[in-house]
Amino acid sequence: MPDSPVNPREAIRFFEHLVEVFAGRKRNRHVIPAEPKGSLPFEKGRDPRSIGSIVSRTITERGWAPFLSRESMISQWEEIVGIDVAAHTAPEIIDELITVRCDSSAWASNLRLMRHEILAELLARYPHSGIEKISVVGPGVPHKTRGPRSVKWRGPRDTYG
Repeated sequence: MPDSPVNPREAIRFFEHLVEVFAGRKRNRHVIPAEPKGSLPFEKGRDPRSIGSIVSRTITERGWAPFLSRESMISQWEEIVGIDVAAHTAPEIIDELITVRCDSSAWASNLRLMRHEILAELLARYPHSGIEKISVVGPGVPHKTRGPRSVKWRGPRDTYG
């Protein structure tokens, strides 16, 4: 077997080829910067940016807008519904549903009548929240179902005999 020098570039090219074949994806060799940056003074891309614009761009790029608007709803619940109503209610958000727990059945029935106005106010203040429905629950209401999609069953039966 003749001694031949191993070309390191050929070995690297072969290794990269194996990585592409077995990883199942193509590697991008030439990364293009998203925004051209200038290197000379007064060139485009050299101006400082405000923190607010950077944070808002990050929020939209990563898709955090619905989650942040939902948390803002919870924190500003008193401003949305008023001090009196907020003192007797506690909101909870699960997916596109807001569940409002009330202190008494009187407050619950009153909020059931007001839920369309509350939903309109929430959608006007937070259009990107994705909230579609409000559910009002009174105190100590037992839940027979365990979620929005459940099968109704006959309940416990006599197992003796």
